Amino acid sequence: MRYRKEFNLNNNNPFSSITGIILVVLFLVALYFIARAIFTILYYLAPIMIIAALIIDYKVVLGYLKWLVGLLKENLLLGIGAIVLSVLGFPVLSVFLLGKALFKRQVRKSEEEGRVSQKGEYIEYEELDSEQLELPQIERETKRQEPPDNQYDEFFEEK
Repeated sequence: MRYRKEFNLNNNNPFSSITGIILVVLFLVALYFIARAIFTILYYLAPIMIIAALIIDYKVVLGYLKWLVGLLKENLLLGIGAIVLSVLGFPVLSVFLLGKALFKRQVRKSEEEGRVSQKGEYIEYEELDSEQLELPQIERETKRQEPPDNQYDEFFEEK
């Protein structure tokens, strides 16, 4: 006698698929509102972040602007597209530029620490105004001393 057990994975309940669809739609709606809130906050903080990037390392912002101008000269349509995307994505661009400026500052600090560890650190000093030391006179010998014997002299003597 054999027992046969059957698993039916196909549920014929029509509400199970509707429930899944509703949960996915609710998840996507919640994700949309969270992203919208984040972009709203970034939109208001973007000018502050650009100013901070300019203060930390102005070359990052100038480098991005030079890249846009170079893109315009090289390919006009692509340059215009990059400018439009830069304006539309200004909050994200400001976060990117601030992050790049902070990263470059951190790299400079690390390079400076490496240079200090290899070459040493400059030490501040003061010049002291002190009296001259009076040292006793050393008597010089009038006799000229012969240099010590050099083992290599015999190689240069002619025979």
